[in-house]
Amino acid sequence: MNNKKKTGLALVGLALVVVGGGVALSFWTAHGQNGDAPASLVVKKKRQLEALDKLDGGLLAPKEAAYNPQVRTPDLRDSGREGVALFIRHTFFRIAGDIGFDVGYLSAMLVPTSKGAPGILDDPTSFVFKPLHGDALMPASALTALFNDYLIDYPGTQLRDIRIQAHDDGTLQVNGQTQKVPGLWLDFEMRGPVRLVDHHLFVYEPDKIDIAKLPAKGLLDLIRLRLSSFVQIETEGAELSGDAIVLDLNHSLPPPTQDVHVASMSLDGAGLHLNFTSDYDPSWPEPILDRDSYITLAGGDLKTFRSLITHVRMQLVPAEPGKLDTSLYAYRQQITGGHFEATRAGELIAFLAPLAAPAAGTPPTPSDSGDRDDAR
Repeated sequence: MNNKKKTGLALVGLALVVVGGGVALSFWTAHGQNGDAPASLVVKKKRQLEALDKLDGGLLAPKEAAYNPQVRTPDLRDSGREGVALFIRHTFFRIAGDIGFDVGYLSAMLVPTSKGAPGILDDPTSFVFKPLHGDALMPASALTALFNDYLIDYPGTQLRDIRIQAHDDGTLQVNGQTQKVPGLWLDFEMRGPVRLVDHHLFVYEPDKIDIAKLPAKGLLDLIRLRLSSFVQIETEGAELSGDAIVLDLNHSLPPPTQDVHVASMSLDGAGLHLNFTSDYDPSWPEPILDRDSYITLAGGDLKTFRSLITHVRMQLVPAEPGKLDTSLYAYRQQITGGHFEATRAGELIAFLAPLAAPAAGTPPTPSDSGDRDDAR
């Protein structure tokens, strides 16, 4: 073998030794002298994850298991919780348009209608709203919107242009127009007290009824006719029973379905005051941001836009100074007009833009709300 070939083989051998030594050194550096210890950067990352897991556990709402129990084995896409808890403070919480409640302090649950599924904010029929403990005011303007935009908004209605006023003497005044004969609309006015029945029925029994500016209450009594014989309401959650208008608070509002237990109710010039109770009066979790007006969603699974959030911990606050005024049916435009922030623990803060205008009282369609079928 000539010297050139020997020199070439020697160089190749030296290169193999260098490469092999480099690979061995890299492996030794990554795995340690014993060959099974992870690299320091991997160890650090593992410790970070363990710290985040502990931090996440420390962010649970106090005694959450009592009112939001774990009812399924959790996995990466399912917290196993019964629903999502809400803690609402100093917020005007609208369902749609002007139909809503001025909330002081209220804890509540969003319970999915399908077990194992998340609550879908864009589909109000996907969950039941269950107040746990607190107080809310339904102003007369919200009652007016409830009738005009929802309860009597159907073809062939015999009522229109409802206007409701609340008075400090505990009475409601209702003005509007009624049509018993097709094409003939008559002005009417009613006034009377309200009472609560079975903790969810709102009963309005007017002791004054004027039709076309003529006293009709005495006339109806004289000819033994009831108000329900003179006009009808054909909608779920509201009916005329004798001379009373009965609203079922569990079914008379736009979706979501309610599951309320009203401990007490009173009426004054501000509107209808409701005190909600249940078997639970949860301790409130610490807010992510110390604000006077906010909504915190804590625990359980929530689908919003096209994202599924498990073990949700999210706080909604106004993007501008003042009181949070938000709408379930119009929350998307508030979020897209505002911005999100996040903490290292995975908490989300949504700064909501002001409502541009009262939203129409109709539920969003699947095309508006994203792909509902891919929620899981």
